[in-house]
Amino acid sequence: MPKSVPGHNKRKTHARSFTRAASALVLASTVIAAIITKQSSAHDTENANGGLTDVNALPPAPGLIFDVQAGEYILFDALVDRLAERKYVLIGEKHDNPIHHHHQAQLVDALSKEDKRERAIVWEMFTRDQQTSLDHNWQDLPISELGPAMAWEDRGWPSWHDYAPIAQAARDNGLMMVAGNLPDAILRPMITKGNSAIPDELATQLDLPAIPTGVLERFNVEIAEGHCNMLPESMLGGFSAVQFARDASLAQAMSKTANIDGIDGAFLIAGAMHVRQTIAVPWHLRRYEPELPEAEIAVVSLIEADDPGPEPSQIEDYAMRFGASDDIDFMWFTTDIERSDPCDQMRSEQ
Repeated sequence: MPKSVPGHNKRKTHARSFTRAASALVLASTVIAAIITKQSSAHDTENANGGLTDVNALPPAPGLIFDVQAGEYILFDALVDRLAERKYVLIGEKHDNPIHHHHQAQLVDALSKEDKRERAIVWEMFTRDQQTSLDHNWQDLPISELGPAMAWEDRGWPSWHDYAPIAQAARDNGLMMVAGNLPDAILRPMITKGNSAIPDELATQLDLPAIPTGVLERFNVEIAEGHCNMLPESMLGGFSAVQFARDASLAQAMSKTANIDGIDGAFLIAGAMHVRQTIAVPWHLRRYEPELPEAEIAVVSLIEADDPGPEPSQIEDYAMRFGASDDIDFMWFTTDIERSDPCDQMRSEQ
């Protein structure tokens, strides 16, 4: 997608080795598992030793998973147990971090095997006009060839090799693949024309209301910051309309697919900003299914942990980076990857 549409900047390759990062995660997870498993025995020792650090008060680090509502770190198996039987499971990512896609695949596979629910996988990266091609290629091609056949990297997404494990998990568990995003041909004119650029039939399906004031204000701030405060203020409303419509499109694709006979719900694979409970796709899911119990929607966000320092970021700090303390249900922390400053690149292109 062109740079004028939010959320689709061309990604660069990175120097850091995925193998090295993944190995670090395995080591970290082993240590973390030991800490959490011994938490109850540590509590018993607390009285005798004069007090030990509460494990759940530790700052986030790669490999840790935090249940926000319960206020505690949990192991992967506990995450799967707590997600079991949920209708909708949204897994947010940072697009260019291959570790995130490994974890998304791991969770899709484990949860599908745990509760035997056949959830479709809705993708932000595939657009609605690609659905027929996706259906055809999904039936006929090996996983390694699916991305190239769908012009994956030509459309600006990171290496298909990184995302392929998610598709493999879908195939291994017999899950439907669904293109959820709006086509570029609709998004571009929306920036200047707003919702009038959406074809009538699709507009009826999305049934877009006016953007609530609080949502619009948050989008405007985030879009301005995401464009290094270099976007004219007059364009913020158009970009926010695009964001709002994209979230609605993903939610409508999830809801529509989940109502097909034999389908038990949906996963969403999308950028972390699209999965926030109070402002993004879940907000629209509740609009499409007003009787849906709150617990049927679960948000898991993969988050890059900061490098530790004298004043490390806490859970609350990470939550507020997404705009609200209750936007994420489960935080799964990972290592980061080396990146150049995108604002430097934008300034050089002016």
